[in-house]
Amino acid sequence: MLADPREVLADAEKRNYAIAGINTPTFDAAVAVLEAAEELDWPVMIGLAEVHDVDASIDMLAPMLHDLAVRSKARVILHLDHGETMEYVMKAIRYGFTSIMYDCSHLPLDENAAKLKEFAEIAHKLNIIVEAEVGLMPSTIVSNSGGGEGGVSAEGDITQFFSDPAEVARFVDLSGVDMMAISFGNVHGDYVGEPKLDIPRLKRTHELTKCHLVMHGTTGVDDAQIRQAIDNGIRKFNYFTGVATAATRPVLNYITTAKNTVYVQEISHTARDAMKKEAMRVIQLFRNGA
Repeated sequence: MLADPREVLADAEKRNYAIAGINTPTFDAAVAVLEAAEELDWPVMIGLAEVHDVDASIDMLAPMLHDLAVRSKARVILHLDHGETMEYVMKAIRYGFTSIMYDCSHLPLDENAAKLKEFAEIAHKLNIIVEAEVGLMPSTIVSNSGGGEGGVSAEGDITQFFSDPAEVARFVDLSGVDMMAISFGNVHGDYVGEPKLDIPRLKRTHELTKCHLVMHGTTGVDDAQIRQAIDNGIRKFNYFTGVATAATRPVLNYITTAKNTVYVQEISHTARDAMKKEAMRVIQLFRNGA
């Protein structure tokens, strides 16, 4: 069922847990994540990012995701991740997405805030929550199909891109957004070296900011740091790479060891089982004992 995102996030704040935000750009990924949420009886966020359009267009995939979300026994938030153009964002709204990240982080802070304020005023009237980002997020993602996450290279010193707590708080006051994606040692994609989150910076940001904080780039971060991040204000983790790549080895093994003809639906089942297992693991982790 489609859940009220405000209620879910308010409960996460009250009970000190975080929602798993897992992009699901294929049918198998969506089914895997929703089955995981149903078995755990726990809310989850699924959806798309604009960069996924090279793999499957929103016009093709969004109606299916919306139908799966409505039919699911789990409480589901349908989220657009990194919507970069207003045309794409408006498509997501028309297809029934209940949470939108309008990513104008490439713009100066005041211009970014002004665009988000205008958009949030419209979205809130439609009971849609809004996520934003300030500054540039380090990234290592470039897919084989050509898609990638926005941001700057995660090579070298990434501390220069860390979010300033006061700037984040100012942005939220100016824009009125519901969620803020912040940079405090996290990286889109695979980490270069050992992940080290700046927890004091996160804690200060949480103290100053009147909205829910989001961590993009969760794959590869150890469980202890994840729990610290939750305890210091993270209410949603974007976790895509870990689930999307969980199927790679099982599928490869299935194909290379098969003694008979391999059918595509068998590959799909193998991939789905692997992604579901990983989704269950992280949903439980982000639940944080709640």
